[in-house]
Amino acid sequence: MAKAYRFLRAVLMTAADGRIIPRNPCRIRGAGEEQPDERPVLTVAQVFELSELVVVRLRALILLAPFVSLRWGEVAALRRMDLDLAKGTVSVRQQHVEREAR
Repeated sequence: MAKAYRFLRAVLMTAADGRIIPRNPCRIRGAGEEQPDERPVLTVAQVFELSELVVVRLRALILLAPFVSLRWGEVAALRRMDLDLAKGTVSVRQQHVEREAR
């Protein structure tokens, strides 16, 4: 609704600037502002619980994504050679990018 209100306000502002209408009737404060719901976030305990529910080969992915703050494309592109367990490091060398089909 906020996007529709902003669009209507812009159209009517153009009409008012062109003197097609005397003034823009869109004057509701805050009507064009979006207030998206806050995204739910798992607790640390929930992340560990989730990691125990998936198959073993996906467990690292579940643990890396939230604790290392990697983007999905970075996590999806990780390979075994990117993890150094001795040093406790993760090297992001590439990322997976999805492109729309043409």
